[in-house]
Amino acid sequence: MARYFREAEFRISAAKLSQCPDNALSEVAFAGRSNAGKSSA
Repeated sequence: MARYFREAEFRISAAKLSQCPDNALSEVAFAGRSNAGKSSA
């Protein structure tokens, strides 16, 4: 499997949309095991 990134960094965790940063170009990533419920988030 090819890797499309060189490094990853945890920046913030938000349970509510209001807790997200006010940046105009925010990025969101879901990572975890195949049975961790990422697709139902």
